[in-house]
Amino acid sequence: MNTCGSPIARPLHCKHVFHMSRRPGRRMMLHSSRDDDVYVSRIYEALKLQYGETSAKRVLQSLSFAAAGQEYTRFHPDKGLQKASSYITGLSAEPFHDVSSPHFTWMMRLEEEYSIIRDELNSALLNPRLTTLGNHIWASAAREEAIAYGPDWKTLVLQDRCVWEDTNCKLFPKTVELLRKNSVPSVEVFFARQAPDTGIKPHTDNTNFILTSHLGLDVPEGECWMKVGEFKREWMNGRGMIADTSFIHSTANESRTQTRYVLIVRFWHPDLTPEECCALQFLFDALNESSEDGIANAMKLATKRQGKSKPVLGKASKKREKAGGLGLLAKGMK
Repeated sequence: MNTCGSPIARPLHCKHVFHMSRRPGRRMMLHSSRDDDVYVSRIYEALKLQYGETSAKRVLQSLSFAAAGQEYTRFHPDKGLQKASSYITGLSAEPFHDVSSPHFTWMMRLEEEYSIIRDELNSALLNPRLTTLGNHIWASAAREEAIAYGPDWKTLVLQDRCVWEDTNCKLFPKTVELLRKNSVPSVEVFFARQAPDTGIKPHTDNTNFILTSHLGLDVPEGECWMKVGEFKREWMNGRGMIADTSFIHSTANESRTQTRYVLIVRFWHPDLTPEECCALQFLFDALNESSEDGIANAMKLATKRQGKSKPVLGKASKKREKAGGLGLLAKGMK
């Protein structure tokens, strides 16, 4: 089951995210205003109250690290360069993870049934009304990331920050059922399309606590690849790969004629505890609406997921009405 708990209804596109949106690589930029400092402090205290200083220690440290505008940078010998401004200490760092690991049995099950996902996608692609039936069908990368991603990388989102996009999910019921049946620990799920003879330039997704998996659905085998750190792997139909995209990475579809389609699942790093996963979702919820009401709502949702009495946080003397200076915590994906 998803460690985040039940999906929560909210808009698919929200202004503030914690380093993971299908609009890749948006950097955290905190203006150094007093209001911003107060608001981050309020989130910090609410997070500590909700989960406890011990259980949420690494997440609290991560919030402080990002709010200070810091960036973790390390070159791992024989692995490559890792960079993350949304960073949690103590997580294993490997450019590519072994799909056969017991942590990823769900990927092996998706490989076994990938033809169901492929056929459902192909059927949807033949529907001339697809773009009008769904939400943000084949959306491009965000503004500042377009240079790295280019105009030819597009996504169709099924899940965002642990919340299923109901309209699009109804277009892909078999795919969603497979993900749920196999207990995929997803945070984000989306189809990604890469046009022929295009690629993504080297970049980092700036987050080390989310791993990125790809399941090849319709790929020009032998002509498309992904490089993560010092390693390069080719996509294959019906085969999965799992990468840590806080390492510098790039992609290419070198086919002259064939578009590459993959299913991407971004999921919590397996070295996180269940409590830390929920604490991170608390941050997503709190940053979704940057106000005292937003924090209160995040606490309410967290309490509902935890199934316990709601903690009470004292009111701040000044309510933050908007989040103009709190462009928080970037995120990105392949």
